[in-house]
Amino acid sequence: MLVSLVRAALVVEALLIAALAAGLCARGWSLPAAIAAPVGLALGVRLAIVCFSMAVAHLTRSPRDAAEQLGPAGTLALVLGEWRAMLANNLFYLPLENLAVPADPPRGLPAEVAVLVVHGYFSNRGILRGVLRSLSARGATPVYTFNFHGLFRPIDELAEQLAMQVDLIVRPAGAKAVVIVAHSMGGLVARAYLARHGSGSVARLVTIASPHHGTRLARLGMGTNARQMREGSEFLAALRRREGAAGPGCPVTSIYSVHDNLVSPQATSRLPWARNVALRGVGHVDILLDRRLHALVADEVRAAGVAFVPRA
Repeated sequence: MLVSLVRAALVVEALLIAALAAGLCARGWSLPAAIAAPVGLALGVRLAIVCFSMAVAHLTRSPRDAAEQLGPAGTLALVLGEWRAMLANNLFYLPLENLAVPADPPRGLPAEVAVLVVHGYFSNRGILRGVLRSLSARGATPVYTFNFHGLFRPIDELAEQLAMQVDLIVRPAGAKAVVIVAHSMGGLVARAYLARHGSGSVARLVTIASPHHGTRLARLGMGTNARQMREGSEFLAALRRREGAAGPGCPVTSIYSVHDNLVSPQATSRLPWARNVALRGVGHVDILLDRRLHALVADEVRAAGVAFVPRA
């Protein structure tokens, strides 16, 4: 469904760009200028969205140390990096996910520990391209992904979809356990799965830019799962009660950015019973393309027992 929506939106956008270009040509504009103007407008709208989210995130930011201040040049790099990641996501990763990421290996391959990478809100497996390519280049095996069904379903329902995927991977002749690597809302889905099903099949959980205690910008989202990601939501309170003071029975690492533009205040990604790792200078989507993040994820899955086979 998401792929169809994104593709339809891009087709409509292309038709509008063509219509505007034709209108400008009729007014005497040269063809290159007539095309460049509406294309620039489309790109500018996306830049404006990034700037808006950055402004809201800055106003609602967590306290930062002096070393976490970016300055004008760093702020510009932060905005442009997130804009670049947004463009790649909107124009390639989401609508062309099967080109952006390869097909999964067959479920249930024999392995000590497998990796299951989970996407977040209003997204699909295409957004995970950077993490998947990094794990592949390092030789991690086997690595799986999947798409949630139902864009706005409650997080507990999505957790049951995650449970089905874990069961397909962890079976008598398959992997003994999985490491779940989850971006954004996917981290909450993974926590809900662990709270309901336990950690018997999970060797480790690694969350990336997850709004563990809610985010201010969830008020602008649509659907039940967006409402559940609001600060102070009953879902988040119930999840904490189900987890208890010690959290799930497996190691958990929360990697996040102190400059996240969609998860704010950014300290919401910190969990009292987890290893919390802060990065700086990257936004919510751009963090998935960050080499520091890739190295951290590789270290985490290796420590959990995932096999790394050197590439020929």
